[in-house]
Amino acid sequence: MKGTTVVRYLLLYGIFIALFLGALLGVERIEGYKITTTEYYGMMNIGGIYIAMMFILTAAVYPVLALPVTVAANRWLRHPALQAVLFAGLSLWAGLYHYNSYGDYFIEGYGLAPWSSIGIFAAAGLLYTAANIVLGRLADRAEESASIRRP
Repeated sequence: MKGTTVVRYLLLYGIFIALFLGALLGVERIEGYKITTTEYYGMMNIGGIYIAMMFILTAAVYPVLALPVTVAANRWLRHPALQAVLFAGLSLWAGLYHYNSYGDYFIEGYGLAPWSSIGIFAAAGLLYTAANIVLGRLADRAEESASIRRP
């Protein structure tokens, strides 16, 4: 594996953490703050512990799920539109999963809407796609310029 590839995926790791954590906290801020009972352990009730738990979750999800999907997409789905559909679709699924994690009691009792979760996670998926494409092009340019300089 070339050095530019390793750097690319390490940068994508940081970008993924920022985007996914931002999506989780954004949905929590919009929907979780509607829940005014102490039964719900969200950011309003446990604060920094919630943020730490979401950070650990996000940091664990990338190497296990997102990295293999990204490597496969970079190998077999070279067209940016196909990657956008893949990552946006997976992000939509993650948004629906996160929305459903609130449970029926809270969803019905506090009128939580799925669209905020879907929209925020889809935007995060599209931004991740854009970062993947840009970093891929930068890595390709770096490899080309390195191969030109070699005698």
